[in-house]
Amino acid sequence: MITQNVDNLHQHSGVPDAQVIELHGNASYATCLDCGLRHELDMLKQSFLGTGEIPMCRGCGGLVKVATVSFGQPMPQDIMKLAEVETLACDLFLVLGSSLVVYPAAGFPVMAKRNGARLVIVNREPTDLDDYADLVLNTEIGPLLSSIAPPGN
Repeated sequence: MITQNVDNLHQHSGVPDAQVIELHGNASYATCLDCGLRHELDMLKQSFLGTGEIPMCRGCGGLVKVATVSFGQPMPQDIMKLAEVETLACDLFLVLGSSLVVYPAAGFPVMAKRNGARLVIVNREPTDLDDYADLVLNTEIGPLLSSIAPPGN
C-alpha cells in the first residue's frame, strides 16, 4: 500500500507496517536529520518538558524532527524506489481517495498503467487521470468498500 498519509491510518485499519509505504513519512515518531535514528515523541516531549531545551539525537547529537517530509525537503529515495518497484510489479493499481494532483505520488498510477496494470480510481470528485483509468467510481470510499467487504468479514 503506497500512501501519502502520515497518521498511521492504514496501520490502524489492520494493514501490517511492512506493507505500508509512507511516501511522506510518519508523524507518530521523530528521526534525526543527520543519522536517521528513530526517536519516540513521548521521550522527546519528556526531555523537553524536563529541561526546556530542544532534544538532540541520542546517537549523534544531530537535530531531531517529526519523521515527515517537510516542504523543501527531498523525497526519501529508498521509499520512492520501493514504491516504484511495487508499482511496476502490480497488475491492478487501485487509487482510493486521492485528487491525484500531488507529485511525485500522482505519477505512480500512470507508471502502473504504462507497465500494463489496470487502473481503478475511486474518489468523490473527478481527477485529471480519470480518462486514463480503466474504471472510475466517483463515490464515497467507506460505503463502497463496506458493500464489497463488510466489516468483520
